[in-house]
Amino acid sequence: MTRAGMLPSTLDNHATLLSLALDLSSGTAALLDWPSGWRVTTLESLERLLAEPRWASMSDADPGGADPRLRADWIRRTGRQPFGRPAAPRSLRIEVVAGDPVGRGSVETRILLDGRPVVPAYFNHGPANSPEFLLDDGRLRAGSDPSDVQLAEASCTEACCGALYVTIRRDGDQVVWENWRRSSSTPGQGEPVPELAAYRFDAESYDTEVARAETDRSWSWPARTTARLINAGLVERPDLLSRWDARRGWISSGFDAPDTTVVTFDYAPGLGSGKPDGIPLQFRWVVPDDGTPPEAQATAALNRLAKEDPKTYGHVCGGSPERAAELGFSWPDGS
Repeated sequence: MTRAGMLPSTLDNHATLLSLALDLSSGTAALLDWPSGWRVTTLESLERLLAEPRWASMSDADPGGADPRLRADWIRRTGRQPFGRPAAPRSLRIEVVAGDPVGRGSVETRILLDGRPVVPAYFNHGPANSPEFLLDDGRLRAGSDPSDVQLAEASCTEACCGALYVTIRRDGDQVVWENWRRSSSTPGQGEPVPELAAYRFDAESYDTEVARAETDRSWSWPARTTARLINAGLVERPDLLSRWDARRGWISSGFDAPDTTVVTFDYAPGLGSGKPDGIPLQFRWVVPDDGTPPEAQATAALNRLAKEDPKTYGHVCGGSPERAAELGFSWPDGS
């Protein structure tokens, strides 16, 4: 860390050091064979360094331009996250970690058991699943009936390189995670995770941690929050799309432009009644951040869906050229 202190205090370097701290705290670097105390000492050194005025002031500067602004906003949101207290023994910790937006960092729901990140330890084909998947839909909640939960999926898709699963159930005053397994389309790879036996948590502490993670939005930014609110509105009112023979698809912040909200939906005649006349087309509607609160932006988007056919302002992004021509839509250039 001595050399880190010699770096110029730039946004790029700040983002690099913060990304390192996040990885040391809850990512793959936490699994390295560190000499006793070195990882904690390194994190403490990074914490002191980034708290110095020359570094702390970087996130408050007006850097101009979209990418520097996104990065500075990310540093402000995330700067303290990797320096929190470690998990207590026999405990669950859930960390939603948003990566550097300029580096197209993913948003992961990192699961730590006794401070050890589970996904990179036992599945190396992709990051942990998003908070929208694991937390917004309550998948980590424990009920009396066992629930199979996908914690991570391969970056290429589960059908290609698999996924990591665990079964979650409530057992009296405990919550049990058991039947750890990796799925895979490769023969011999879809098998249990032998290193992980059943893991038991105090049910009250478990419920408290899951509830905390579900309500913590400190990691989010306006476009991502707008996306979550639009998705929740469409879950509550599926008729907003079904009236147009459309069905909700993937809704999140943009991958290439994280300060935009992207709404995707499927369309085929008859889809709204559950009897489509063929394979649907996929549409993409980009909602730019207009600077108003996410609640207002989500309400405006839902109101527009109620009044205007989204096929008139969305653009075809999937399906086939033949199907698009059949239904009277243009196929995107270069696709």
